[in-house]
Amino acid sequence: MLQKLRNSTFVAIVLAARGTLLICCLLLFCYLLFSTLTNTFLIPTNDLLGDVASILKGELWRVITSTVYFSEWTPLIKTVLIVLVLCPFIEWKIGSPALVMSFFASSWIGILLFCFGFGGIIRSTVGINTYVYAFYGGTLSVYALFPLAVLAFLIKKPAFFLLAKCVLVGGLLLYFTVGFWPNSDTPEPAVIVQISQLCGALSGLFCALIVVALRNWKKVSFFSAKPSN
Repeated sequence: MLQKLRNSTFVAIVLAARGTLLICCLLLFCYLLFSTLTNTFLIPTNDLLGDVASILKGELWRVITSTVYFSEWTPLIKTVLIVLVLCPFIEWKIGSPALVMSFFASSWIGILLFCFGFGGIIRSTVGINTYVYAFYGGTLSVYALFPLAVLAFLIKKPAFFLLAKCVLVGGLLLYFTVGFWPNSDTPEPAVIVQISQLCGALSGLFCALIVVALRNWKKVSFFSAKPSN
């Protein structure tokens, strides 16, 4: 029975989740790093995070720091738990490098879309200088996992068994019902939360399309090597 357990798809997915482990370790490391900078060296949080105005001015480095910044353990643990539930199954289908790059790239793309695509609308509608911390700490990357999870289902090989499908679907439904709706306790207006979710989903869809294009690169006749005469 132990041998059957080792050979099961579910266990194989968990054991092969190196990219998922790397993402979690990077998030934990960045949390400790920024906690040290803000608490020990007393660096102001606003010097590390980005807001719509600063990013529109060209301070694009704030996009990277905002992605991995957490002010408390609670949002960090929530993000890590979601990553641990969903990412191993996505990684099983698209590979570790694609998962890691998609996770962080989707957040960067989402923040840029939020600022350059919807920044003017948000500032004129809400009337405040909205900080990126409304969706910092990889939250946009979590929203981007939905298109990537759908892609994982559509890729036929390697195939999921029933237990793996149940865990993946259950994780998606749980986060959609609990975490995808605006929280009434947060200080940000609901429209900002909804726009950030939309940006995350769109960036995840973009990354999913890139993964599909790369997977089918050699299958497209235009990119295939032409036989020599």
